[in-house]
Amino acid sequence: MALFDSHLHIARLPKPLEVARELHERGYRYRAVACEPWEWKAVQELWEKASAEGWQEGCGFAFGIHPMIAADIASKHQDDSSEDCWSELRSLLKKFPDAQVGEAGLDKRYAGYEPGGAQEAVFRRQAKMAFELGRDLQIHCVGDYGRIVQILKEVGFSCTAGVKRPRPIFHRFGGDAGIVKAGKPLGALFSIHSDSLRKKATREALGLIPQASLLFETDADETFCESCGLSTATPQACTPRQIADALVDRLNQVQNSF
Repeated sequence: MALFDSHLHIARLPKPLEVARELHERGYRYRAVACEPWEWKAVQELWEKASAEGWQEGCGFAFGIHPMIAADIASKHQDDSSEDCWSELRSLLKKFPDAQVGEAGLDKRYAGYEPGGAQEAVFRRQAKMAFELGRDLQIHCVGDYGRIVQILKEVGFSCTAGVKRPRPIFHRFGGDAGIVKAGKPLGALFSIHSDSLRKKATREALGLIPQASLLFETDADETFCESCGLSTATPQACTPRQIADALVDRLNQVQNSF
C-alpha cells in the first residue's frame, strides 16, 4: 500500500533533513505542515536543501496559524506585527501555489477559544484566505466541530460536482457521525490518526466516510520519539533511520485498520 502522510511536522523532528532522506528512500511521501512563523521558515529551508537532493518529490506544504498561538497573534494587532504575520503568510501561499492553508482551527485548551474570541477570528481569516486562493484548509479541532462547520459555511465552502473547489480537511479527525454528514456538502476530507480510533463515536462515524474522502496521518512532531518509545534520554538521541522506520510503522497501522 502506498504511503502518504497527510499531516507531518517534519521540521519539528530531530535531524529533519536526514529524516527527509530516509523517508524518500522508503517511498514515504507527506505533507509538511508548518503552523507558526518559525516553522514556516524551517520548512522552507528544509525544502530547499531536500529538493536539491531530490528528496521532496511527491511531497507538499501547508502553512498556517495554529490555535495555540492565535491569541498571541491577535494581541499583536496594535503594533502592526500581526499584520506583518498575515502578509508573510499570504506571500508564502503565493510563492507556493500548491501549498495548503493551516493548520488552523479551534482548541479549548488554549486562550481565545470562546465564541467570537481570538481563535475564531484567526481561523475565520485563514478560512477566507484558503477560499479566496483556492487552497485546501487543514483544520485542527479540539472542542467545537459545530462552530467550525458553521464558519466554513459562512465563508463559502461547498461541494459542486465537476468543479474543483477548496476543501476543508479535518486533521486528526475526532468528530462523530453528525460532523461527517455535515462535512460532506462542504467537500470535506477526513484525515485519520491513531487517536481517531479511540473514541467510540468517532470509530462509528468512520464507516460513513467515502473511501475517496479518507486521508491518513501521523501528526508527528517533537513528541514523536518519546511517544514511540524510541528514546529514554532526549529526542536528539534518536537516529533518522529509527524515526523513519517508526513513521512507516505508525502510518501503516492506521491505514491497515481500514
